[in-house]
Amino acid sequence: MIYLDACALLKFIKPERETSALRGWRQALPEATELITSELAQLEITRTLLRAGVDHQLVPHYTSQALKGIYVVDLSSTVLARAMAYRIPRLGSLDSIHLASADPFRAELTEFVSYDLELIKAADYLGFPVRAPA
Repeated sequence: MIYLDACALLKFIKPERETSALRGWRQALPEATELITSELAQLEITRTLLRAGVDHQLVPHYTSQALKGIYVVDLSSTVLARAMAYRIPRLGSLDSIHLASADPFRAELTEFVSYDLELIKAADYLGFPVRAPA
């Protein structure tokens, strides 16, 4: 099972330096590999596309393309409570929600994929198997 945060998922629809490596990594995964993300990622992708000037009518299509084949973990009060409990001073609110969304699956996670340096540091500190295909 692999968790992908919003900045990783955005690279599938908004080409960046790491996009080709990320696509190659995903294509090489065994077919039965489960991919998960937080419901927060859907919000982050939507807002990022709108801020970038993408036509608001196309945003739902691009967002669904980014989330294709990925199980979306509900943003529940339990997730929010878990996010508030992290005692890492430099951990931002959104990053803490990504970690809290992935946490219940920690024993099954083989990778936690992100390109956000602060999130990577926090995830590594908490013992998540961090990866950033490049």
